Amino acid sequence: MDWNKALELAYIAPNTECHLIIVGECKDGQPFCYEENFSIDKIGDASFTVCLELSGIFPFDKLEHISFIEFSFKDRGILYYAYVDLIQLELKKTICYLSLSIPEEIHHHQNRRYSRVKLSLRTPITLRIVGIRGISASKGVAFSGQLLDISASGLSFVTTNRLFFPLFLEFSFILPGYPHPITAYGEIIRVTNFSNDSYRVAAEFRHTPESMLQDIDKYCSITS
Repeated sequence: MDWNKALELAYIAPNTECHLIIVGECKDGQPFCYEENFSIDKIGDASFTVCLELSGIFPFDKLEHISFIEFSFKDRGILYYAYVDLIQLELKKTICYLSLSIPEEIHHHQNRRYSRVKLSLRTPITLRIVGIRGISASKGVAFSGQLLDISASGLSFVTTNRLFFPLFLEFSFILPGYPHPITAYGEIIRVTNFSNDSYRVAAEFRHTPESMLQDIDKYCSITS
């Protein structure tokens, strides 16, 4: 997700809380590691400012230089994070202000468990191997399977084709009662025997638009 998208969704706004982890070197040559919750003060075109009201000593007195800063925030149980650069550090009375660069991309890490739906109706799925550990420039031939269950984190299906971790797949399918066909991508995480001549394959979604995952999550929540 990019910065403008986060602003559009109101994940980031003045007065919202964020978290900073600052790693660097102290003036005596020792490692400097600091983390704290800050409040977003203002947002500009090329930078944004966070602030912290200090109740004790100024935490950056011993700081010689910064190696990196991680900026993060949470929304609906999902952790979003990005590396940023320090532009300016200023102390006004008891409030510390840090001006930070706008990150190129915001990543996310999900600890939440999504609703998973077992599909009672026969739901065909078309599969294609598109790489190993990621999408390649070329694609393999298409083959078929049967979709067993799905959540916003991934899906499982049955196929007669022998597959293995960490093949990267393209999935094309239509969910019962859902108006639009879905094309998504994911990495195989587990393969088990399903019957004498077929395999059950579990995969996690990768490189799939967040909007599509949200739609799948809504579908699962309503259907389950």
